[in-house]
Amino acid sequence: MTSPATITARLALFGGVAREVVEDELATRLRTSGVEELALRRTPVVAAGLRSTALGEVVRTVDELLDIDLGGIAVAGWRRYERLRDAALRTRAGGVERVELSAHEVTRTCCPRLEVVVGENPVGEFSLELDVAVLVQPLVAIVRNGMLLALGPGDCTVTVSLGAPEVGPIMKRERVFKVANVVDLRRPIPLLRNHPGPAPTSPSGGMPRPVSHH
Repeated sequence: MTSPATITARLALFGGVAREVVEDELATRLRTSGVEELALRRTPVVAAGLRSTALGEVVRTVDELLDIDLGGIAVAGWRRYERLRDAALRTRAGGVERVELSAHEVTRTCCPRLEVVVGENPVGEFSLELDVAVLVQPLVAIVRNGMLLALGPGDCTVTVSLGAPEVGPIMKRERVFKVANVVDLRRPIPLLRNHPGPAPTSPSGGMPRPVSHH
């Protein structure tokens, strides 16, 4: 079976456009918002080539930050959702429960401090703030053996905003997805800590960690 495409923060911001289009728009946004100057603050006089290289480094780092799985954000929130957690506790030794979920929002914020290095020379640094909010409309969840088994039809509105404390907002967009497309339920998802799920059939990638780009 072909694995479904992961729905990421990048997709919510830019849709399914080519990576080159994403990088071009990011470069424009970073330049016009003033982030480019922050990335070069240690170098008073900057040659055009160095400026282009530094901006390219920042664009690639920001693009990597956007590779966040929205389904992972939703599941992490659901593991703290009282009604789902209680259903998981009641069924972990066996059983099935139908849980009606009201409209709710799950969020994640990343605030990395980035140092820009060209060659071996640090040329600037700045902080970024990436906020992702997943607003889930009312739907039904099926919990079996302590794991999320299925979700009823429903939509979620994903809002992604990118900014820098020193310059303010850089960009913000929202997009509506089917919850079934965001959360991969081909295998049941454990809802309880230390509750093992089904053994994966292939290695799965971890969540990206924002780091300084060197």
